[in-house]
Amino acid sequence: DRAGQRRPPLGAECRSYAEGLARLPRMRPRAGTQIRFSELPRQAFPDGATPEEITRHSMDLSYALQRVMEQRYPGRPLDLLAELQFAFICFLIGNVYDAFEHWKRLLNILCRSEEAIGKYQDLYINLISVLYHQLNEIPADFFVDIVSQDNFLTSTLQVLFSCTCSSAVDETLRKKAEKFKAHLTKKFKWDFEAEPDDCAPVVVELPEGVQVD
Repeated sequence: DRAGQRRPPLGAECRSYAEGLARLPRMRPRAGTQIRFSELPRQAFPDGATPEEITRHSMDLSYALQRVMEQRYPGRPLDLLAELQFAFICFLIGNVYDAFEHWKRLLNILCRSEEAIGKYQDLYINLISVLYHQLNEIPADFFVDIVSQDNFLTSTLQVLFSCTCSSAVDETLRKKAEKFKAHLTKKFKWDFEAEPDDCAPVVVELPEGVQVD
């Protein structure tokens, strides 16, 4: 009895992504059948890092990104975008929520790696193209719930755009980022001019045994 369980009648339209997710059956993958995404570093800094290095690597995730590329895609940085696209498709078509979480984490590392943006400019030129097409594929009725959840995408892209303004960035990448930013501002009314969260003080937990002089 759906009414007795306080569940909406069959065929009732979902009003949000969260409601739709709550209606899905609680399915768990069989052991050994999980999607084997790249394991992303839980620690953004190298072992034995000084407090200064810990802070720097926590603000600029280039070290973590470099580890992922060296371990999974040595000499093939563009292959990382294939994984980003695969995670997006698994979520959009297969409704695999873990894939969405992986997409968010991977995109976060890519966008917050200022040093890597100057080093792998071809990677970031292609990243902008990938994001342009991905954002056009998300259903409008789920867009706010999925992509703007916790203001994740706007704040993450804001960091990317601030990094691509650097004089160390190639003009081709800089102009492409500017056009993408203008497109998002016009289409989604996103504000990228507010001060990013990265400008606020960063509190970093030091590993056990590390002390500040």
